[in-house]
Amino acid sequence: MPDTKESKTTYTREKPAGFLEKAGVDYYRHLAKDAGIDKMAALTIDELPPDDALRSIAENMTLLAAIIAFSVGALTTVVSVWIEWKFAGQLDQYTYYALYGAVVLLMLGVELLALFWLGLKTVHGLACLTGHHRASEDPFLPGDDAVPNILARAALEVPDPVIHYLGIDPLKYISKSRLLLVGLLYKAKVILSSAAVKFVLVRMLGKGALRIGFIWVSVPITGIWDAFTLYKVTREARLRLFGNRLAHYLAKEIMTPELINKLSQKTKEGAVRAVANMVVLAQNYHPNMLVLLVKLSETLEIREDSNYDDWDEFLLLLDEVSIEEKYFLLDLLSIAAAFDGHLSRLEKHYLPEAFGELTEVYMQRIDTLKELLLTGQLHAAKALCKLDFEPG
Repeated sequence: MPDTKESKTTYTREKPAGFLEKAGVDYYRHLAKDAGIDKMAALTIDELPPDDALRSIAENMTLLAAIIAFSVGALTTVVSVWIEWKFAGQLDQYTYYALYGAVVLLMLGVELLALFWLGLKTVHGLACLTGHHRASEDPFLPGDDAVPNILARAALEVPDPVIHYLGIDPLKYISKSRLLLVGLLYKAKVILSSAAVKFVLVRMLGKGALRIGFIWVSVPITGIWDAFTLYKVTREARLRLFGNRLAHYLAKEIMTPELINKLSQKTKEGAVRAVANMVVLAQNYHPNMLVLLVKLSETLEIREDSNYDDWDEFLLLLDEVSIEEKYFLLDLLSIAAAFDGHLSRLEKHYLPEAFGELTEVYMQRIDTLKELLLTGQLHAAKALCKLDFEPG
């Protein structure tokens, strides 16, 4: 984003990057520099391997990461379980619990560090696969929210920050009670780590000799939990990487000066409104949405804050533009709806109001594009991201 006073006033991040995100970004950039590819020219989508190869390599990287994560979880659990099995009832209570607690904390630290390293390493590998080998700041992203930040948060499972851009409120339709619930659920998810799995299995699965036998079950259970965690990390990273590439493609290769010159000012405003409303109706500020919104607003030279996230105004605008421009906006609306990989309840409810008689066609397009993004079929997804002034 151009470094102007006007553009800066449109962007605010409620909370700055925390320690984990900063550490993840630093290590991500270290990996890029260490690989010696950070200064290589950026690749276009057409220069990347075909979808079959992209998907196969990404799945193999994900599988390898899951296997390593399983091993990390299982091996660190073996140590604490062995302590339980070997010394329970053999040492006085104080000594035993001091030893057991120290070992569990040590192994948990080793496990978390190993998983953080593995997550960042895998995410960086996926970034290189999709042509994101450059770790420098993304010129289209405002503030400090560059590609390394987006990927570091995915790798370390750090929640995305609340971003306010062009006066758009991503939490417009979320009540404070729901925000509190979401926060509590996220904290519960963090707490439900392998440490909780170990405790539940060790303390609740039987008593005495039976419990000593059951505690070994925590070894594969913890491994499976860690493998599942890494699988989710890589899946989200792939979605962010592919969405980022498509946002670049839309802004730089689809939204050419020739196409922009064909658009009325109303349609340019409508393009920003289309993406802004998907941000609000999705009820989150997924990085893919932010990237697409920033790129479009900059490409169309729309930088002033306004109520772009008003759904009723967007519907009115659809009736004010030509029929061809309406199809252009509906195409963009469907693409934006798919960019975060899922459809919220509000999106499913409101989108038919815009699509009208073309609802079935556009909803199918959204579902197809979501599936392509989630399964790593970047070239096929690119082909579906067309803005051709035609219905559907």
